[in-house]
Amino acid sequence: MKLDELDRRIIALLQEDARQSNAEIAHRVGSSEPTVRRRVDRLVENQIIKIVAVVQPFQLGYDVVAIVGIQTDHRFNDAIERELERMPEVRFAGVTLGTYDMVVEAWFSSNEELRSFLHDRLFKLEGVLRTESLQVLKMVKYTYDWGKDAIGTGHMAARGS
Repeated sequence: MKLDELDRRIIALLQEDARQSNAEIAHRVGSSEPTVRRRVDRLVENQIIKIVAVVQPFQLGYDVVAIVGIQTDHRFNDAIERELERMPEVRFAGVTLGTYDMVVEAWFSSNEELRSFLHDRLFKLEGVLRTESLQVLKMVKYTYDWGKDAIGTGHMAARGS
C-alpha cells in the first residue's frame, strides 16, 4: 500500500494523540470526517498502523526489563520465532543482522523470573546456541512514536533518504 501526503499527516496526528476524534483530525488536515475514518480504517486493515496504549513496564510492577541477544543455528530459526511469539513475557522479538540472529525485549517481576526464563525456557529451545542479556536499569526514552521522518513528512524524506 502506497501512502500519500494525507495518510502521512493522519499518522503524524495519531502519533501525537491517538485519542483525538476523526472529526478533529479531519479539521486539522483539511479533510472530511468520513475520509479520515476510511483512511484510518484502511491503514489499520493493511497493518500500516496499530492503535494501542503504550505502557511503562516499571510503573506496572515489572522491575526487570531485559534485552536478550540470541545466536542461533539458522536451521531452527522458524521454530524459535514461533516459540518467542508464544512467550507472554516477550514484548518485542526481531530477527537481526550482526552479532545476534535475534533480539528480544522481555519483562519480569523479579530477577528469579528472568533467570527462570533464560535457563528453563530460552536455553532449552532447540537451535539456541548462545544468549547475552542486558538488564535495563532506567528507561530514558520508551516510545512507539517513530516521528515524522519515519513516515516521510520530515527532512529525511525531502533529502530522499
